[in-house]
Amino acid sequence: MKTKFFAGTAMCLIGTTALAGGLFTNTNQNPIFFRQPAQNANIGVQGSYYNPAGLALMNDGLHFSIGYQMAIQERTSTSTYAPFAYNADRPGQQTVKFEGKAFSPVIPSLDLSYNKNKWAASFHFGFLSGGGSCKYDNGLGSFESKLSLPILMSGGALEAYKADINFKGKTFGMAGQFNYSYRLIDKADMKLAVAAGLRLNYLINDYAGGIYNWKLKATGGQFYKAAEVPVYGMTLKDDMEVYCYQTGFGINPILSAHYSIGKFDIAARYEFRTALTLTNETDINTAGLAQFDDGVKSRSDIPALLAAGLNYRIMPTFRASVGYHLFFDKQANFSNDRQDKLGANTWEGLAGLEWDACNKLTLSLGTQFTVCDFGPNNEYNSDMAQSFNSWCLAGGLRYLISDRMAFDFSVFNTFFDSNTREYSDYSGAGANIPGSDEFMRSNLNFGLGLTYNF
Repeated sequence: MKTKFFAGTAMCLIGTTALAGGLFTNTNQNPIFFRQPAQNANIGVQGSYYNPAGLALMNDGLHFSIGYQMAIQERTSTSTYAPFAYNADRPGQQTVKFEGKAFSPVIPSLDLSYNKNKWAASFHFGFLSGGGSCKYDNGLGSFESKLSLPILMSGGALEAYKADINFKGKTFGMAGQFNYSYRLIDKADMKLAVAAGLRLNYLINDYAGGIYNWKLKATGGQFYKAAEVPVYGMTLKDDMEVYCYQTGFGINPILSAHYSIGKFDIAARYEFRTALTLTNETDINTAGLAQFDDGVKSRSDIPALLAAGLNYRIMPTFRASVGYHLFFDKQANFSNDRQDKLGANTWEGLAGLEWDACNKLTLSLGTQFTVCDFGPNNEYNSDMAQSFNSWCLAGGLRYLISDRMAFDFSVFNTFFDSNTREYSDYSGAGANIPGSDEFMRSNLNFGLGLTYNF
């Protein structure tokens, strides 16, 4: 009995531009983060995301900040699989480098806070996940590994394959957040404020690509279209394409508190898990992949987050900050229970320094460490979606254009640890031929911001 051969494999989880933060959450919600990432206890209009309770300690009036970010990212999967040697364009080559390029030219953010007496009402807009696109011009190892299977099953009748493989994925997780903050204690040397808020999250995924011009070469003969070549036990397809658009909406509450005493500011916030389901709008799915059929629903939660921070004013012109993030990734729900492959929740440590070099100029420097546990044998990662342990170096400046207006410039570079996954059956199609993937990534971000206090 013949069985269908799905060369398209799972094109679904091409996570695009993860800019800064946990596996599923971007924390770069204002250009200030790119020059000093430990913002959880700092007081400023950027607190509409980082420290809503702290907004209640700001001066009366309207505070406004608009931000621009740009991200450049490269992803590399170096895949080793013996049957890659059958590729007619790379004869005998068993290790292949597959490269993806992600570019996000415009990532905007907006922060507003209106303060009156002891209370503040605020709004934040930003991209809580994704924020760009990633393009693979020569496919990935998990895709190409399926193309060699007819060679293995032909009993020597076939000797080579070739095909054009490409795809592009886009992810945009937009969010609008509303907060209400109130100052409970207002003494000269001690202040306490709390806040409650809601975040509205709208996620868009857009996938396009496929396998084209798949051909097989008869031993000692010529190339034929794969669908014209009889192979025992397999039914081969012509071009396979997926054009799928996914959308989902979810709401999550946010609670926070801020305590100031002497030279110290201490703050914490908790973001509840966002239950989010994606729904497919599919134009084409000729890859035989049911998860891309029109109308299919899949789970893609935004995990809960606990964030805390400490700010210490060493001198009137010099400040130090530290922070901590704990992302409850394993308690979220994702399609195929992907969260269960993680060994533990992701956590981050953050630190930063700020120095007022003169009345108009502030210089900043900071870092962030991200620690993940990808489970036994790195099972969480694949060439279609991977994350990394990393550390970041941040720096930049703030220039006071006037008493009310400030300009921010920032640069943020991430240094990723490589990781490798070994497979006992690389193709996942029962051929039982081992292989491996080594994952690498680079990421560079720039930020510009303008703040005005009315």
